[in-house]
Amino acid sequence: MFYDRLRELCKEKGTTLSAVLKELGLSTGSTGTWKKGQLPKGDILVKIAEYLNTSIDYIVLGEYKADLTNEEKHLLELYRMTPDRAKYKLICDIERIVEEEIEKFATEKGAV
Repeated sequence: MFYDRLRELCKEKGTTLSAVLKELGLSTGSTGTWKKGQLPKGDILVKIAEYLNTSIDYIVLGEYKADLTNEEKHLLELYRMTPDRAKYKLICDIERIVEEEIEKFATEKGAV
């Protein structure tokens, strides 16, 4: 259920739903209807999903887009669990690894 996932995402981020809504300048008045299964308007869903660094698919359906492999889903979950202060380093490390592998591949194929 949307409301339960939303609360769980807030908990994972170390915040509360009320705090998120306040930070986004949104009213907490609709949360009662969310508890009953109603979804917020699309623009509100987008704001909440972006703020919590998740996808609308996940926040509404409880799953990520079907076109992601299990490995991609795992990487995404690991990234989301990474503290903000370490995310930049993680991205730089991945970029470095990709560049090294591309260069290695090109060298093996005689392209460089």
